[in-house]
Amino acid sequence: MRWIRKLKKIYLQGIILIKFVYYKIYLFFFKREKNKYANCWLISERGVDARDNGYFFFKYLKKNNFNINVKYIISKASPDFDKINNLGDYIIYGTKDHYIAFLSSKILISTHIMGFSPNAGLFYRLSKYHFLKLNGKMVWLQHGITQNYLAYLKPEYTNLSLLITGSKRESDYLINKNGFNKDIVKCTGFARFDNLKKIKSKRILFMPTHRIYMHYMNDEEFINSDYYKNINNFLNNKQLIRLLDENRLTLVFYIHYEFQKFLHLFNTTSQNIILANMKEYDVQELLINSCLLITDYSSVSFDFAYMEKPVIYYQFDYEKFRKGHYEEGYFSYLNDGFGPVVDNIDDVIKEIELNIKNAFIIDKKNQMKINDFFTIRDNHNCERIYNEIIKIDK
Repeated sequence: MRWIRKLKKIYLQGIILIKFVYYKIYLFFFKREKNKYANCWLISERGVDARDNGYFFFKYLKKNNFNINVKYIISKASPDFDKINNLGDYIIYGTKDHYIAFLSSKILISTHIMGFSPNAGLFYRLSKYHFLKLNGKMVWLQHGITQNYLAYLKPEYTNLSLLITGSKRESDYLINKNGFNKDIVKCTGFARFDNLKKIKSKRILFMPTHRIYMHYMNDEEFINSDYYKNINNFLNNKQLIRLLDENRLTLVFYIHYEFQKFLHLFNTTSQNIILANMKEYDVQELLINSCLLITDYSSVSFDFAYMEKPVIYYQFDYEKFRKGHYEEGYFSYLNDGFGPVVDNIDDVIKEIELNIKNAFIIDKKNQMKINDFFTIRDNHNCERIYNEIIKIDK
């Protein structure tokens, strides 16, 4: 039941809070432990992964051999553990060293707010209500382009020293709407953009995002949702299956991290449709090696547009999404989006057919939108981020 899952979450966060207080007291008596990480740059995503801006920035630092004591937080059970293990300089998520490094490091870097902490949700709330004071300066690399209004993203809640953005429009919005100081918000481009490259392929990527109001659903509730029905009906659409067969195309369905727990509920009759789990598939590899993206509201459309590849927005629940998930920000899918916006399966199929006919080449109208949105497009994003962090470090 939903309330049991919530109680379990509260109980686990309670244990983490007790550990946090214990190690805070511990460091008061054993300052040598604190000194071990006092000059450290601590990097993480969610503590369980390494496939986003955090990983690519960490990789950049290691490759260039800067004279920096840098550590990456990663769970040993993570499917990405070997990637970090090969680079070295990591701390296992949730261990004693993690707590001590979290409390002691001078620079705290993550793709998610408080992603470098032992529990992002818990420590965000402690920060929001001013119950948390850390030694380090906090740097938010972001997980995706901020396109919506995020009520939780306020300077007084987050205490950020540096906020990295991928676009000037995004920067202006965070300054003017969310109230961040212009000296904190820096448009450098995302670290992972340095890894993006345009590769021709025969693969379509279908990546719908999650819904906050569905997080605590059980399997039965999820199956009965409009979200599940619209997506699963698409995966079993006869016309889609025929299109894939006739054109020797593969469609990869990669559901959002928060909804990976529901992946087993989806099905398809086509051998050309892959139901991809995050343990076996890396989202960056999928983006690079796909010729067309179908999403609903996910910010991965910006990565795809950055590579000048076509996007279809399949938005079957727009009003419900806006009411229960995120309010619209500066970015309108209809006016600013990098591809057509549709709300039914038949129109999605028509747009796929059109893209096949056009050899998956983006049209001039959407090319202009891409050029207008991304004022910086090169392979020096990590370098600019590094230079901005050096400034706040000094």
